[in-house]
Amino acid sequence: MAINNQPDNLNLLQTVAFETNFQRIPNCSYFCQRVSIPGMVIGSAIQTTSFSDVPVEGDKLTFDQLNISFLVDEDMQNYQEVYSWLVSISFPDNFDQFTSLKKPPINTAIDGISSDVNIIIHTNKANPNYNITFKDAFPISLGSIDFDATVSSLEPIVVEASFLFTSVFTIQQIT
Repeated sequence: MAINNQPDNLNLLQTVAFETNFQRIPNCSYFCQRVSIPGMVIGSAIQTTSFSDVPVEGDKLTFDQLNISFLVDEDMQNYQEVYSWLVSISFPDNFDQFTSLKKPPINTAIDGISSDVNIIIHTNKANPNYNITFKDAFPISLGSIDFDATVSSLEPIVVEASFLFTSVFTIQQIT
């Protein structure tokens, strides 16, 4: 008996087959080690009846945040990219810090509070396959840098950053 519902492509998605493109923070793109495509959930309602309550599908989709991990370069350029972006958004000391959004610390053509983020997913033969685009992303957190003089081996410093984005993200096949 033949199996009729076999998929066309039996290759599995690889965890290491990706690249990132953060338009506003290019040094983070180069050193990015990990990125998590956000989960999502749709709300629901309960319709009460005389018998059992019945769940009803919701109408609002909520996304988790976009999380990345990146290696910190010795000049801390990529850490400073995200740090400066956060300071510019929140202007903790003075209002002039907000105007620095017009002049990012690293030479980019991006101005404004948000920036698009692209994740390119590759095939198992390292060819670009899908482009996932997050519109108008902006940072909401930047992890700590831990120095430790007691370690027995030199491990690179990895920092995590989290971003929010507007609307939905798009997934488009690259042809």
